[in-house]
Amino acid sequence: PLLLLSLIPPSPLSLSLTDMAAAKLVVEVQDAADLMPKDGEGSASPYVEVNFDNQTQKTQTKFKDLNPVWNQKLVFAVSDPRELPDKTVEVTVYNDRRSGQHHHNSFLGRVRISGVSISMSESDASVQRYPLDKRGLFSHVKGDIALRMY
Repeated sequence: PLLLLSLIPPSPLSLSLTDMAAAKLVVEVQDAADLMPKDGEGSASPYVEVNFDNQTQKTQTKFKDLNPVWNQKLVFAVSDPRELPDKTVEVTVYNDRRSGQHHHNSFLGRVRISGVSISMSESDASVQRYPLDKRGLFSHVKGDIALRMY
């Protein structure tokens, strides 16, 4: 059986263990535009939460800003790069309501991106703008978000 394995040419997706251990997904959260006001004063204090493969990371909150710029890199471990096309990156924008007594954050929109569309290298990755989606029938959402993923 060992001889047989050595005769099979390596597939382009075959990776050494060191490559697999070091595999990372970088989500650069650039900016958002034209977000829905949520604080009752015509503004919002947005931050972004990114979920990938049971890992969650957040950006900083941009207080009182409907067109926030983050330019933050969030890095996630990729357990098996061959499974990346089957995974989804979920990006959710929330309004941070820390200023009040309630710590409940309100939803400003979300984007789900298939792993298939993620660039394999930083040099191939370009900034993409995604319209924010509603969570349900009655959620009020507008605006878009710019992301770069590789």
